[in-house]
Amino acid sequence: MQEVKRKYVIPGDIVAEGNLRPLVNVFKIGNSIVATRIGITESSKDGAKVIPLSGIYFPRANDIVIGKILDHSSLSWSVDINSCFAAHLPAQDIFGRDFSPAHDDMGRQLSSGDVIVARIAIFDRTRDPILTIQDKDLGKIPTGELIKISPTRVPRLIGKRGSMIQTIEKASSTRITIGQNGIIVVSGKDKEGITLAINAIHIVEVEAHTSNLTQRIKQLLNVPDSEIEGDDTQNNEVNEATINGDRDISNKNDKEMGVINSNGTK
Repeated sequence: MQEVKRKYVIPGDIVAEGNLRPLVNVFKIGNSIVATRIGITESSKDGAKVIPLSGIYFPRANDIVIGKILDHSSLSWSVDINSCFAAHLPAQDIFGRDFSPAHDDMGRQLSSGDVIVARIAIFDRTRDPILTIQDKDLGKIPTGELIKISPTRVPRLIGKRGSMIQTIEKASSTRITIGQNGIIVVSGKDKEGITLAINAIHIVEVEAHTSNLTQRIKQLLNVPDSEIEGDDTQNNEVNEATINGDRDISNKNDKEMGVINSNGTK
């Protein structure tokens, strides 16, 4: 196993020196790699990067996000995706090419306060993100507890090959839907299970940068050591296959956002 070196840095600090490749949140000047964010460095034979300790969500094409319907125009819904950009869901995405503003009632499909899980179909920084809910497991989320964490903590919450989030779901008998924008919906039949899952998510968010995190989560959930793979190495690389394929993810925090009722309202 290759050695991974870590330390805390602020913008302008030297992350590493030598013939290393600059990866994420860094740039290279001469023989030095310099940080552009406050965070924890990781340098190995693959290169050097900074894992930010906090930050807002910046949209990327094909990200899976959870958003709340704000309003709608005659052609699209405006969606809050926890970003400096407001996203838009085109009416044609639901009604099809034959959509007619004069005949189709958009409010009957999605109304203000409804929560959806969607994929960012288009985003090129020249206009607001365009969403789609046409892929498998996307669409309106009818019920659940809606919470928000820092988007930078999402990869740690998922864990290696989905191990962390699967463990929380299994131990709490809940279903947890994760958006890469830091919005999460926890649903289940048992209120105590939902509370247990939320507490575990909170610990992961607050202590994501610490060691032995998996052990503390196991203790909270009363999970035997043999049921979790080793996952104590910090893993902040977003594994797109984990989010979109390896596990079914259509499946206290910075801010608790509320409860989604059976009609989708908060």
